[in-house]
Amino acid sequence: MLKVKAIHRVLLTMLFTVSSMLLTANLSAQQVQQVQFDGSDMALDLTEAKTFQKYPTYDQYVQMMQDFASDYPSICLLDTFGTSVEGRLLLALKISDQVDVDEKEANFFYSSTMHGNEIVGYVLLLRLADHLLKEYGNDTEITNLVNNLQIWINPLSNPDGSYSADQNLSLRHSIRRNLNDVDLNRDFPIPNKNHPNDPVGREKETRHMMEFLNKHGFTLSANIHSGEEVVNYPWDNRTYPHIDADWYRFVSGEYADEAMAVDPDYMFGWPEGGITHGYSWYQAAGTRQDYVNYYLGGREVTLELSMEFLLPSDELEQHWNINQRSLINYIAQSTYGIRGTVTDQDSGDPLLAKIQVLNHDTEQDRSWIYSSADYGDYYRLIKEGVYDLQVSANGYYDKIINGVSVTDYQATLLDVELASWPADIEEKQTPDFRLYPNPSTGKIYLELAHVPEGELLLTIHSLDGKVQMIQRLSWHGQSLEADLGQMQSGIYFVKVSTQSFSIVHRLLLVDP
Repeated sequence: MLKVKAIHRVLLTMLFTVSSMLLTANLSAQQVQQVQFDGSDMALDLTEAKTFQKYPTYDQYVQMMQDFASDYPSICLLDTFGTSVEGRLLLALKISDQVDVDEKEANFFYSSTMHGNEIVGYVLLLRLADHLLKEYGNDTEITNLVNNLQIWINPLSNPDGSYSADQNLSLRHSIRRNLNDVDLNRDFPIPNKNHPNDPVGREKETRHMMEFLNKHGFTLSANIHSGEEVVNYPWDNRTYPHIDADWYRFVSGEYADEAMAVDPDYMFGWPEGGITHGYSWYQAAGTRQDYVNYYLGGREVTLELSMEFLLPSDELEQHWNINQRSLINYIAQSTYGIRGTVTDQDSGDPLLAKIQVLNHDTEQDRSWIYSSADYGDYYRLIKEGVYDLQVSANGYYDKIINGVSVTDYQATLLDVELASWPADIEEKQTPDFRLYPNPSTGKIYLELAHVPEGELLLTIHSLDGKVQMIQRLSWHGQSLEADLGQMQSGIYFVKVSTQSFSIVHRLLLVDP
């Protein structure tokens, strides 16, 4: 097995471009998978499933998740955040020292097997949960992580793809897509197409996952897949890397380096050393990774952790040994960077505020973050360096903090107090927007002022009153983009509205 893998790695190094083209062709599991997976890879009973040397049946999986919560009730909670098309449970464990409380702490998230036939992460995350729970109070590092984070683990996010063909008893005939033949990792809103952050019309599993992600606002997360051995960082659907690419390469490289220290052949042969920019590997639109980074202000990578989709059970122990340290290191990264609270300087009340790194964060990446409305806490993960920050909130004067120093593997604590506008100033602020370019050849941008964040309705009328376009947009402080490429030249009225206001500006559309 090692000899075959080594040959594969040499070929990958020499023919990286060819490999990318093949992956872009979206080869099926049957074309790529060469390893036999049969009934002997499944656990005979719950006791064997809990050894993590075999794959659980669906019922064993549900029982294992329930047992984690019942065996460790003070630090583990089981959340059913939805169901699949066929009614199977979407489950996530929360592991934290005050598990029944939404604490003033960063949220971390691991999930796996969004593609139902990519199963190595399924067992790795079950074993990781078991490891965190058993070592809490015994291992100092793990105890600190559980005490200072809210860790969420979703081992199986496409149960229908994994089990529907075998009556919940086996993974042998698992499939990539969900029951409606949809690839769930191509079903999220696409930044390049200016999709709104709206779950309506998407697959049931996607809707539940979007709601779960929006609810918890994860600081850091990872989505586990199979089919390669590499850490994939954003973007998947943009030619250029994320503006925080230095940080992404740092944390991704840490994951790969630690894994390769255990097995030098693992993740070997990639030009960047076990990591890759998603688009440079192969283009994929609608991925969860791009959704989390662009729409939610989170930081997420995709972990490809085995060459085989249906990894034989006798290799599970090896893959755990290779990835255990890396999985824990990645969780720990969510405790670093710039962090603190944003509050009203007079009342001390927490504020929902935008934290932007000046001369760094960009509109195209939406790389800024927000403090939470409940506690005012924020967590800005960023590579070592010195930065200038701007903190802003509706009804408050902006504050700029210069020279904020960040060191890798350390937390920089920065609490910010904002001064509110005088009442008479606040009352004079009226919603408005700037429309540019005007005249336009087909694409317009809207910059809004004094508009509360949330959902907006963009409507475009012709001069005779006919509606040409209606689009729901999610407004979070960034410029909004609309593509009018199919509309004829002429004069139009552009309306931005909510339940509380409506603003109209005139637009001249001209031929390119």
